[in-house]
Amino acid sequence: MALRSVQNLACLVLALLVTSPHQARAGATLSIVSGDAGGSEMTLAGDMASLLPAKAELAVAAVPGDCGLRNIERLLETPEASLAFVATDALYAARGEEPLRTGRLKLVAPFGPQEIHIVARSGIASLTDLAGKDVNLGPEGSGAAITGARLFAALGIEIRPVALEGAAAIAALKQGTIEASVVLGAKPVPLLAKLDAGASLHFLPVAFEAPLESSYLPVTLGHDDYPGLIAASAGVPTVATGLLLLTADVRSDPAFEKNIESFVATLFSKIDTLKTGQHHPKWRDINLAATVPGFARADAAENWLNEHQQGTPKRAIEASMNMPALGRDQKEALFKSFVEWQRAKSQ
Repeated sequence: MALRSVQNLACLVLALLVTSPHQARAGATLSIVSGDAGGSEMTLAGDMASLLPAKAELAVAAVPGDCGLRNIERLLETPEASLAFVATDALYAARGEEPLRTGRLKLVAPFGPQEIHIVARSGIASLTDLAGKDVNLGPEGSGAAITGARLFAALGIEIRPVALEGAAAIAALKQGTIEASVVLGAKPVPLLAKLDAGASLHFLPVAFEAPLESSYLPVTLGHDDYPGLIAASAGVPTVATGLLLLTADVRSDPAFEKNIESFVATLFSKIDTLKTGQHHPKWRDINLAATVPGFARADAAENWLNEHQQGTPKRAIEASMNMPALGRDQKEALFKSFVEWQRAKSQ
């Protein structure tokens, strides 16, 4: 699926009018193109926006996106797009098609695992039950669509793909016009966290078996993530890709570079404040120092990390690497393994 240089740019301009409540009334604004309006990436972007005072010279605006090819296109072609969340499956799919263009993408921060949620109607007990059924994968080119298609292909299950956005897909599930929907997002996904058993919906387990072992990570959805759908003593196995925050090396604008530096300094130095309170739980998994094979880190991020390798800042980075369930080294090794595999398959 080729990247498109002009498609949907008008939609972006309209989307930029709907920004985070943390956006300042004056001064520069960096937009973060995120995921579905009901997705966790919008929450993560809003959390980052909250780090900046209301009257600061720099503000951050959260903009709905798809975590996929459209987000990449916006970074590369649209001046209004400053940063974007991109799923690793989508990133390597894009690089396989246009390596020179996507080589201009730069890593700001890796956000760790992005879980695959498969929500199904009652009567569907397993992934194999979806063979020949209508399954929503999300809008064409989105992170969910790319990952969902690859997942079912790897498992040898032929479905009838549907392309709906998050809220529309949940409505279609409740109406019975589709049998399941793939939602790619950092748990808990706000749209799914609102559901309960009364909706006659449930998560399908995704076993971490041979067809998936080389490209995904094993994870579990639990009661704390989705108390309305998962019992306190239960857990639903699934798999995860990676989620990255990117910018693009496409501008020769000193002011833009200065704003990116200011944003990175604020985010990196205040990362611990996002791991407490009402912020998204995924902040506890972030590893600022992790790398993504084949992609360079943005200068602002690289310089900040190089300058803070001693004393308290270093301890903050090390603390951010501690993840539940798996140790830091295990988690980083697994993450690097699957992105390395994705890098190789796109060459």
